[in-house]
Amino acid sequence: MSSTTINTKDVQGIFKGFGLAWPKGRFFFLRYDDDKAGRALIRHLMPLTSFHDLKSVKPNVCVNAAFTCAGLEGLKLDNDLLYSLPEDFRDGMRRRAKINGDAGASAPEHWEDIWSDHQVHLWVGVYSRTDTLLKDWDKAFTTWVAKTKGVAIVGSQDVSRIVSSPDVPVYIEDKTSQPEKPVLLEHFGFRDGIGNPPIKGLNDKHITGGGRITPEGEWADFPAGEFILGHVDTNGEMPIAPKPDAFARNGSFMVLRKLAQDVDLWRDYLKGQASKLNADADDIASRMVGRRRDGTPLMPAHDDFDFRYSSDPEGRVCPMGSHMRRTNPRDSSGASFGSLLVDRHRILRRAITYGELVPTGKTQEEVNGEDGQGLMFIVLNASISRQFEFVQQQWVNYGNEFNQGNDRDPIIGTQCGEDQMVIPGDNAAGRDTMVCDNLQQFVVCKGGDYFFLPSISAFEALASDSQGWRR
Repeated sequence: MSSTTINTKDVQGIFKGFGLAWPKGRFFFLRYDDDKAGRALIRHLMPLTSFHDLKSVKPNVCVNAAFTCAGLEGLKLDNDLLYSLPEDFRDGMRRRAKINGDAGASAPEHWEDIWSDHQVHLWVGVYSRTDTLLKDWDKAFTTWVAKTKGVAIVGSQDVSRIVSSPDVPVYIEDKTSQPEKPVLLEHFGFRDGIGNPPIKGLNDKHITGGGRITPEGEWADFPAGEFILGHVDTNGEMPIAPKPDAFARNGSFMVLRKLAQDVDLWRDYLKGQASKLNADADDIASRMVGRRRDGTPLMPAHDDFDFRYSSDPEGRVCPMGSHMRRTNPRDSSGASFGSLLVDRHRILRRAITYGELVPTGKTQEEVNGEDGQGLMFIVLNASISRQFEFVQQQWVNYGNEFNQGNDRDPIIGTQCGEDQMVIPGDNAAGRDTMVCDNLQQFVVCKGGDYFFLPSISAFEALASDSQGWRR
């Protein structure tokens, strides 16, 4: 059953996103020995932070949670409910490695230990306004876990927002280029956290250029069903969801991947290509990514969001093979039918960085802690296979959709040692064609899994089995 409105008190806060207001965080990965221990853990975490809370209460510490398939099985849920879960989720990320291009250094045999043998049952994401508040929450939680039989923390990950400031500019190669307000950054020196699809019923205001292109050529927000179960999607249909409806409604499927970023390799590669091609390293970087470092689109735009690709069919302004154009092609394949195809594969990204930003002129070794630099990549979608896996397989690790042959995404693609990216020349701009050859593995997957992100009400029902979902 679908509703035309979304109960924001029932949707977890991660749908809104924990941005600049909650810059510190820690992810906990937990396991429980039996359903009794699992339900005790759920009760201890209640109440989770809702979308509504972030807009009204604005708590100092926010907590969200999601289950792996093994975690739901560990709660001894009814077999009919478990069998209604989609195959991609039941398989888990490890078994879907070939689809996602997780090979070479990103192959599952090289993942961190916690991602083997179904060790992780529950992800708990904690987001805080300050380090002190986070440490206080951590101390109380780890103390409770230590005293609770059958519950164990099998891993954790510190995360934090990299926020621009006079000392941490967006355009790290040029400290004079600084946005008026603080913005989020990622470790390769680009503005982050922009370009997510707005959801009808959740967003306060319409974001021109951030949504989908209608057959009339106008921008529109996405129907909630593309990302939230129990609601109508872009096709006007209900996405396939677990049964019963009360279990799935206002929930979603979450993809979590730990992506290590080799900042030194990235910078060295850009310098080498700039020297070889007699070009500017930052311009090469921008064309590989598909945006300038400060987030400005390469395409002519009314603002950072309102632009299209149909006027650039050969990719002379924004290369067809660039990261941004691959992961959100917009109207690259045409203003109507092509846009409809793209709409079915959009993802809601809720990533957060880990590790210290490496200043220009320093190496990772000079600033590193134990874990290095990277991104805890989080995706929310109604269908893992139709959305996240499609993007990974067809757009990131395959080039035919963009007339790029076997070339892959230059930033996050799984490189084979002979991959390249062609940056077409532009006579109007006086720029020759450039071929960036011998692309390196700048980003390596260190592990992750697929999770079910329940609604607030479903999470609480799991604590007591008030809905009769237990076998």
